[in-house]
Amino acid sequence: MPFCTIVEFEWTDTFGREQFATMIERAGPVDEIPAGCVSRIVGVDDTGARVIEVWRSGADAQAFAEQSAPALASIPMPPPSRVTGFETTAYVVAPAG
Repeated sequence: MPFCTIVEFEWTDTFGREQFATMIERAGPVDEIPAGCVSRIVGVDDTGARVIEVWRSGADAQAFAEQSAPALASIPMPPPSRVTGFETTAYVVAPAG
């Protein structure tokens, strides 16, 4: 069953758009999604950033979190303000075209 993760960051005096961009870059190429990831949405606004991902399974999400942890640990950043994950009850994508 598909699994969704939502990670949110709030801007602080020491963590803003530039630091967030560095974090995303170190997590992997923006135009590629990791194995097991079905879709990724990343966005920023005046208050912070959000990363929403849909995974084939919770195990795929966990594997990516473990794989990316060392690279993310090297970036001085505050912990996310919100992290949640849940099995999806609906995942619908409009057909291309």
